[in-house]
Amino acid sequence: MTDTTKPDGARGSQTLARGLSILGALRDAPEGLSVADLVRALGLHRPIVTRLLATLEDERYVERSGSRAYRLGPELIALGKAVRSDLRDLAATVLRDLAEHVGATAVLVLRDDAHAVVISVVEPMHTDLRLSFRLGSRHLLHQGAEGMAILAGNPPVRGERPEVTRARESGYVVSAGEILPGTWGLAVPVVTGGGRCEMSVGVIAAQALDESKTSRLVLEATDELAPRISLGGELR
Repeated sequence: MTDTTKPDGARGSQTLARGLSILGALRDAPEGLSVADLVRALGLHRPIVTRLLATLEDERYVERSGSRAYRLGPELIALGKAVRSDLRDLAATVLRDLAEHVGATAVLVLRDDAHAVVISVVEPMHTDLRLSFRLGSRHLLHQGAEGMAILAGNPPVRGERPEVTRARESGYVVSAGEILPGTWGLAVPVVTGGGRCEMSVGVIAAQALDESKTSRLVLEATDELAPRISLGGELR
């Protein structure tokens, strides 16, 4: 069996790296993973995985979802709320107004290397149908409107999706069913003072919305948010 974690002395603690690798594997498997699943996925010996899970469970970073499966625990909710709380505070009013005007879930998404990570989610208050998008969920940048909007806010690259290229003309990206089956999304890149795009603002609905009206509202929200972020000293 090959241990895929870094050896001691490479850059930090091997034990910590292994524990984080368990959390990463569980993050990508919301239905939960058994000890055997983690052993296979991470290439670690079973006693190591069992010992690390026991520690993580004691600290409430993981919990058992059944007799044999583990999933992420409630302590990570508190940690997640602290991640980029500065950006969420800046965006709170803008996203709330956007969600209410569109009647759909509004999200702020941040680039993390090759992924887009949801760092703020606001659901509309006055609607019969709500669509919840999980805080901290991630997907590849080239999947879904939110990630493609971030790509569209940056210079072209070889092999990019046609949707990304078109978004540089229209200012927004539309996708359907790429992240959550049966959903529709529209997103706009957030370009800050430094001319870079590391974020996007989007809306997610259970059915296609009026594209003209929705894009106008999301573009207006993004125009309001971008100066706040620049003035706040973020992502210059």
